[in-house]
Amino acid sequence: MIRAVIIDDEKNARDTLRTFLGMTKKPIQIMGEANDIDTGIALIKKMEPDLIFLDIKLKSGNSFEILAQLPNLTGEIIFVTAYDSYAIRAFQMAAFGYLLKPIQVSELVQVLERFENTGTDPKPQNHTKILIENFDQFSIKKLVVQNVNGFKVIPLEDILYLQGEVNYTRFFLRQGEKLLISKTLKEYERFLLDFGFFRIHQSHLINLSYVKEYIKGDGGTVVMQNGVHLNLSRRRKQQFLDRFLGSGR
Repeated sequence: MIRAVIIDDEKNARDTLRTFLGMTKKPIQIMGEANDIDTGIALIKKMEPDLIFLDIKLKSGNSFEILAQLPNLTGEIIFVTAYDSYAIRAFQMAAFGYLLKPIQVSELVQVLERFENTGTDPKPQNHTKILIENFDQFSIKKLVVQNVNGFKVIPLEDILYLQGEVNYTRFFLRQGEKLLISKTLKEYERFLLDFGFFRIHQSHLINLSYVKEYIKGDGGTVVMQNGVHLNLSRRRKQQFLDRFLGSGR
């Protein structure tokens, strides 16, 4: 029997994964669930699971903070993420595997079958340390987006702004290139806010490095370096101005 735990800050995501695991008909037992860093650490220490399904970005911080507290981790890690860029790095970091949200049962079956075949192989003593060092090495400087031909790697510094279009997001790049990606703007917002991006309006997420000018108004207008004028919503105006002028002006 494979002993597993699930660490994800979204209850719906945990429920879905648990249901899908049951659908795989694999000999797996969920020993517990956690929704943040502290409870995740406690759960792993207590249960010493064979498999850890770990969401990379938690509301309480980055899940690599969990690994930093578990230098003698023995279980294998399967990263679960909605972000392609994280997933690519997780693969490069020699983690056991990763699953992209929304999870596909067929992909879940594949990773479990691989674990059944190789999960008992011994791991180096510094297994956790290797994961953390590789995480630092592959610090997020690029975004990986899927397209009809495969995927495209976009340096964050090349993104001027993103525009939400219902269930799609259109990227506007410095070189004038535009890309339409089948993910919502909200999905990219959570990922990019830590890297100098700001949601100025329901429809636009901008790279603050490329703001050329601000024009006063009800909400105001933000002028980007390519000359495009974008509306700033009234409720986001104060926070936007604070980013440039400081709250004590």
